[in-house]
Parts: sequence; structure tokens; C-alpha cells
Amino acid sequence: MFFVDAFFWGTMGLSALFFLLHSSLNGDALYFQILNDIVNGLFNVLIADMLLAYFPFYKVMKSRSMNKNNVSIHQFLSHITIISIMVPFFLIILTKTWTVHELFSINLKSEVEESVHEIEKELHLLDTTLPVASPLQKGKLEEIVDEHTSPKFDLIITDSQNKMITSSLQKNQDSSFNLNDKYEIKEISTNFYEAVPKGQYEVLPILKWRSGKIVFETQMEALSIKLFIQYPLSQFQDQIFKELIFHLKLSILYLIFTIGIAIVINRIIMNNLSQLTDVTTGLPAKVKNLETIEWPQSTISEFRLLSQNLKVMTQKLRESFQEKVEMNRILTTQTNKLKESEEKLHQLAYYDVLTSLPNRLHFQDYVRNYIKTNPSAPLAIIFIDLNQFKQVNDILGHNAGDVLLQLFANKLRTLQGPNREVFRIGGDEFVVVHQINSREEVYVTLEKIQEQFFAPLTINGQVLYVTGSVGVSLYPYDGIDLDTLVKCADIAMYASKEKCGKNPQFYNDSMMDRFQERLIIENALRKVVNQGGFKLFYQPKIQFDVVSSIEALIRWNDPTLGNVSPEIFIPIAEEMGIISKIDEWALLEACKQNKKWQDAHLLKVPISVNISAKNFQQDDLILWIEKALYESGLSPQYLKLEITESTFIKHPKQVVKMLHYIKSLGVQISIDDFGKGYSSFTHLLELPVDEIKIDKKLITGIDQNEKQELLAKSIIDLGHGLQLNIVAEGVENPNERDLLIQLGCDELQGYLFSFPLNPLEMKDFLYMNTKSQAKSFVNV
Repeated sequence: MFFVDAFFWGTMGLSALFFLLHSSLNGDALYFQILNDIVNGLFNVLIADMLLAYFPFYKVMKSRSMNKNNVSIHQFLSHITIISIMVPFFLIILTKTWTVHELFSINLKSEVEESVHEIEKELHLLDTTLPVASPLQKGKLEEIVDEHTSPKFDLIITDSQNKMITSSLQKNQDSSFNLNDKYEIKEISTNFYEAVPKGQYEVLPILKWRSGKIVFETQMEALSIKLFIQYPLSQFQDQIFKELIFHLKLSILYLIFTIGIAIVINRIIMNNLSQLTDVTTGLPAKVKNLETIEWPQSTISEFRLLSQNLKVMTQKLRESFQEKVEMNRILTTQTNKLKESEEKLHQLAYYDVLTSLPNRLHFQDYVRNYIKTNPSAPLAIIFIDLNQFKQVNDILGHNAGDVLLQLFANKLRTLQGPNREVFRIGGDEFVVVHQINSREEVYVTLEKIQEQFFAPLTINGQVLYVTGSVGVSLYPYDGIDLDTLVKCADIAMYASKEKCGKNPQFYNDSMMDRFQERLIIENALRKVVNQGGFKLFYQPKIQFDVVSSIEALIRWNDPTLGNVSPEIFIPIAEEMGIISKIDEWALLEACKQNKKWQDAHLLKVPISVNISAKNFQQDDLILWIEKALYESGLSPQYLKLEITESTFIKHPKQVVKMLHYIKSLGVQISIDDFGKGYSSFTHLLELPVDEIKIDKKLITGIDQNEKQELLAKSIIDLGHGLQLNIVAEGVENPNERDLLIQLGCDELQGYLFSFPLNPLEMKDFLYMNTKSQAKSFVNV
């Protein structure tokens, strides 16, 4: 920095200073000001360069990014050389200035006092009786001033009111002489002070002092006059400038000489260091390769000793290196074996053995680390559950199930990339973790996953089309920790499974509400099944305005949940596996109640009980029916089982066999909700059914829809052709009733006739219907 600054002042800086100052200064003052600015600039840069080189800013700032001080020998020698010249130079200048100032003040005071003494002698000879302003007196004062005027100073005589009488500067009378108006006064001693101009030369203080004066003041009371002697400060400045410029020239010569010596010393030292650096560069490789090393013989004893020490050290390193080579070979062999063991352990701990995909532990670490290192970056957790995996295991065997998992894992492995990772977390569950910037990127991944489901898989010669339920949760929108995100994705996956796994589902709060609600319902269901709490309500079926049959409808009024619809708790009970207990209770309770009404001499009509399709997959159903008939004493012809078409989908041969046995007991069979799904008319030919119930959806608004009317008529005609009883459910207005009677429907059921009634209300309804029927019989 110092040499760059010196180059600047030696070229552009010097020219610019001369151009700026030559109009205001000249002579030694000009050169002094230029040299002063250059020296100050160089000194400031030198101090800055030394601070950067030696002051430990990295400790003060406590910054790891800031490098430690790094000073070269060349830089250090330059600093020492320059500072050893500039500091003495400044001390000499300061001392010399102070000394010259003191000598100047002392000599000047003596000279002034001598001149004043001579002038006062002549002033005492004047006639004190004459006024000072009289022409005679004034003329004598002018003669005295002219006689004692000198190029070194100015002489001024004023009256007691500071009105100028005469002066070596001007002869105008009556002008005022007051230094305080234009000068700043600094007292040196009694009646002896410096006067510096006010408010001028703010840019160049040297001009301000150059325009100043040294003033001596004395007063003669006898004549009522004041005597002023003024010495210009420029004399003092010129003397100092000459001496300073002389010393500066000597310092520059000494600096050039010293720098030359420093350069020579620096070259000698650097040559020795360069030789050592060349030899020691890549020293370990040279020792390893057994190269011959030529050590330099330095002219400096310290460097020569250092070379000798390095030579001895290198020889010892060469010897120890040979010993360590063999040791390193042994250690390398052991290390490789250890790494192989570690890799195997890591593979077992973090990867699935069957599919070689990262496992659950790896998944947990991966997500937790990502959240920790990228707290604001979105992340998608995509849960995948294979829908047909259990059937493959049951039908084709567990080996086929393992092959299915491996094949599907290979498909998912194609999704792996910089932003996607695939895991198998257990069983038939897989997870895809996708680092995303927007929600749209998740849809792209989901499309790729769906594409994997479209392609068939061949296992043991069997072609399988495997589907999956997919649930998605997003960080940080659905949760900020792993457990929450996994739970939300799991809930979304089950929501997809509820929809047959056709479409992936993104988690939302409503799913959590349904999940919580479902959990509450499951807990309450277990309690009510074990402790009781269900009730049966009864809705009549009407034929020719007479009760021809009754349907038992289960109801659940929970203290906390209130009335829970069967459409809600029946599917949950089926999934929980407790529907069998509910159906067994409902069957027995309905049979007992119908027997009570018959014993009370009310109408003897069949009672219908809804049986879940799940119960047709086990043989216990027949035992329940026989038990209910036996314990209630109800005749079999007064019991009717209502089943849905879904009953025949799984294990149709077993269901047909079971229905034939039930029919042999004398119990009637009714197909409920006919026309609601994909009705198969072949079931009517294969199954021993007695009745079909047309679903409410085909009945509601039938009087206003011609196509509904035609469809209902077709079902009625078909049923009659097969000698089946036809029941229309959901009849709610007279127009629907009249049209269905016109179409030939056998029985009607709906709110038009009666809402579901509790046992007491149903008893009264049956009583009134029995009474009405008896009255009609008497009339006939």
C-alpha cells in the first residue's frame, strides 16, 4: 500500500497538488505545503498498512471467516525501514519547529524592546504641552516613524482612542487602528502577542498564519499616544520552511540509501528461503519415492543450521516411513474388512432385506433430518398400500406374495431421483418421499405411481393387476414433525381405501375429524355390543291397506353421540368384525317380539331381519337362526331374512348352499335394495329367494319419471314371472302409492303409511290394523 501510494504522489498526486496550490502559494511555502501533504499521505497509508498486517482484527471481530495476519519478510523489512526514517524525521521537525519558534520569539522580543527604547528616547524630547493632533506635533511624529522604519517591521502611532496619527504603512489620519476587529489575538507576554486573521483561509491554514503578525504595544501617557510595532509571521514561516525542506531532502536521501540496503538484505534472505522452500516442497512424496535431496548450503548460519536439522529429520522420516508402510498395509486390510462389516450392518439396519429398499428406520431418519436441515422447504409423504396383497397370499401363497412385493418395489424404484426417495416400511406398505416446490409436483409423482398400477404383474404364470390405496400428507401444512405427517398420510390412505383405492387422497382436516369420529364410534360400538344399548324399531309393509309384513330396523342412541345412523355404524361394525354379534342379537330380539305380538292375538305376519353379507362367509348364521326360532318359539314361516346383492359376490357357491339350507328350515329369503347396484338377474334364477324389494331410489318420484316407471314395471313383471313377492320401499306420497298398485306391486312400505315405531307404538299400530281388518271382515 505504501509503495502504491508513493507511486501515486510521484505522478498524478504531485501534479494535482502543484496545480491546486501554485495560485495561492509560491516559493518555499508552496513546496512546503506540497511536501507536507505528500508526507502526511504516505505516513497515513503506512500506518494503515501496518495495522492490517499486524493488528489481530480477527480476534477483535471474533469472525471465523476473517483470515489471520499474514506478513511477508519483504513487507516486514519495508515497514521497519520506512518507519525508522519517518518517525525520526517527524521528531526532528517537531523539535526544530518548537526551537525556532522559541528562539524567534526571544530574539524578536529583544530586538523590539531595543527599537522601542530608541523611539521612546526621541518621543520624550517632544513638547508635551502641544496637542498630539497639532500639525507641528504630528510632523515630528512622522519624522520619528520615517527614521526608525525597517523592512522587517511596521511602525504605527495612534492616540489614546486608537485613531491613527502616523504609520509606516499609510499616512491617512483619523483612521481607526483596532486589531481585534480583524485578527484573533494570542498573548505571548505583556504587550507582546500574535495576531492571526479571522474567518479566512479555511482550506489552507498555512495562508492564514502567513498573513498573521507579531505585535508589540506600548503606551506613552505623557503624550497620550500608543506605539505599535508589527512583524509579519511570513518571516518566521520562511525560516522554518527552509530548514524543514532541507531536513526532508536529507531524509529522502537516507530513505533511498536504507531501502537499497533493505532490498539487498531481503534478496539474500529470500534466496536462502527459496532454496529451502524448493527442497521441502513435496518432501513427503520425495521421502516416499526415495529421491536424493540436495540440501542448500546457506551463507547465513541460522539458515545453514535449519537445513542441517531438516536433513537429519528427513533421514529419520525415511527410516520410519518404511516401517509404517507395512503397518499401513496391515491396517488397510483390516479397515477394508471393517468397512465391509459396517456396510453389511448398515444394510441390515436401514434397508429392507426382501426388496432392498430403504426401510422404516431409514425413512424416519431421512424425514427427520430433512425437516431439521430444511425447516421451511415443503415435503410430500405419499403412503401406498396394496389392495389385493392378502388375496395373493391366501390364494397363491406367501412366496408369491414376496415376489409381488419385489416386483412392485422394482417398479417404485424407477421413481427414485434427486428429489424422490422410496421406502418399504413393512408388509405391503410403501412410502414415497418427494421434496417439492409446489403442490403440482406431487400430482406428477402420483401419476407416475398410478402408471405402475396399470401394468400387469406375472407371478407363477398368473397375470395380476394390482391396485393400491394412496394417501398424501404435506410438510409443513399438515404437520411439522414425523409422527404427525405419518398419521395424516395414513389417514389419507385409509380415506383412499374407503373409495376402493381408485384415486389418491390428500389429507385434510375433515379426514382427521372423520378419523376421530370413527375412533369414537368404534369405542362406543365395542361398549354397546358388550353391555347392550341397541334397540329395534319396526316399520310395517302394507298390502290392500292391511299390514302384511313387518321389518325390524336396528337403532342406536348413544349418550354422547346421540342417534347414530345404521348407514354409519353398520359398515364400521363390519370392518371391526363385530357385525355378527349385532345381527345375532337383532335376529333373536325380532323373533321374540313377533312372537309376543302373536301371543297377544295381533296379526300374524312375517318379520324381516337384515343380515350382513359378512355373516354368510361363516357357518354360525344357521346356528343363530335355529337358536332364535327355538328360544322365541316363532314358526319359521314368520321369519324373513333380508340380504343384499353384495352377499353373492364373494364365495357364491357357499352362499347358495347356505341359502338352500335356510330355505329348508321354512324361513323366507328377500333380496333387499334391488336395483341399487349392478343387479344380476341370474341371481334370481340361482337363489331360492321368495321376495325382492325395489330400492327407494327407483321409487322416489316414480309418478313423475316415465323411465323410472318403465323400469319398475319391468322388475315387477319379471318378479311375478318368477313367482316372487314384490315390495316397493320408500313410498312417501299417494301418487306413488296409486301408480305402484296400478303396476301390480304386492306390498308397499314407506313414510306414507308409517315411520319406524318402537315396540309399544307398533303394538298399538297392529292393534288398530287388526281391529280394522276384523271390522272389514264383519262388513263383508
